Amino acid sequence: MSRTSAFRHDPGKSVLTLPGKAGRPSRWSSEPAVCGHRRLTHVREDHDRPIPVPVCATPAVVVGAGVVVAGYDGYVSFHSRFLDKVYWSRRLDSPVYASLVVDADRRRVVAAATSGLVVCFDLRGRRVWSTNVEVPVYATPTLLPEEDVLVIAAFGGRCVGLDLDSGALLFNRSLREPWHAGHGGSAAGRDPYASPAATAEGSVIVCCAEHVLCLAPDGTELWSQDLGHSVRASPVVLNSQEQVVAFSVDGRCHFLAGGDGRWRGEVELGGKIIASPAVSGDVLAVGTQNDVAFGIDVRTREIVWRSPGYAPREYTSFTVLPDGNFAATSARGNAVGLSRSDGRFLWETSQVLGLADHDPAMDITPVAGSDGSMYCGSYSGMLYHFLFRPEGEVENA
Repeated sequence: MSRTSAFRHDPGKSVLTLPGKAGRPSRWSSEPAVCGHRRLTHVREDHDRPIPVPVCATPAVVVGAGVVVAGYDGYVSFHSRFLDKVYWSRRLDSPVYASLVVDADRRRVVAAATSGLVVCFDLRGRRVWSTNVEVPVYATPTLLPEEDVLVIAAFGGRCVGLDLDSGALLFNRSLREPWHAGHGGSAAGRDPYASPAATAEGSVIVCCAEHVLCLAPDGTELWSQDLGHSVRASPVVLNSQEQVVAFSVDGRCHFLAGGDGRWRGEVELGGKIIASPAVSGDVLAVGTQNDVAFGIDVRTREIVWRSPGYAPREYTSFTVLPDGNFAATSARGNAVGLSRSDGRFLWETSQVLGLADHDPAMDITPVAGSDGSMYCGSYSGMLYHFLFRPEGEVENA
């Protein structure tokens, strides 16, 4: 993962590059084309038609080999780059909603099921370890690579730490409850929804209920801050600024000191924030529910650009492409690219392929590898491989 910043869909968590497999440079600022697709289905014995299997988890790209995909039927499968082959497929005990995470040093992929079962696979599909944390997992886990800890924020107000090498339980602690938990709030148990974010010092930032917490690798609380409003979007760690940014549903971006959580400043965006931001260089990309994307200079905390119509689809995230520009799945269900420097529109995908019974809208955060491949999927069971045009490719005569 990047040591200058950390966020929910940091490519360092979802892209594993094999030695010598980085691929040719690509034109990341031009629209990619669909160069492979697959419909995930399940056939029941008492049903004669295949049932679409939703893709809710952002896949893990293995550059130079393919992509590991988790479906809502609990299957984790390793597909070839263009999705025309399945190398292996393994089933967990329940659906997978949280995005897959790579352990790049060991060349492994970790999947967390909604039951609380967490399984680590090697690239041959062998189960290296499995642990059941016994609480529902929907938020994407994060890694503390230097400490070899996998941190999971789970429904029911729990935070769990696992040894990344063996899966052994390191800590299992309670978190703050939403204010309405004591008043019969129907959704009180569906918290935290935000994914944790790692700091360069080896601690982890966890957002739960109306609070931001900083935990040590053993789960000990180092500091906490009450924001006064619910948090749904995942936090961002600005290691270069020694700050943390948390995002409350009242549309505010809260800048806090990384060492003790003291307030440093805030930016108001004028719309509810539930999609998770990303950072590239000195620019923080944030989207609101009124479908406006903002670029914020993390040094000055000033809004440097606005892009109406290009906020991430609700509960998805911005991510960063290999060239440093931003990408997200928009409310229209297409992946879009935005310039880091000025928020300028770069491209928008099309999944109109002439297929029968095909809904082209996508629902999850895309992920791209350095070989020019980008993957995304939908709740309707479609998985797509997009290819960015290689640099230096000669125009057809």
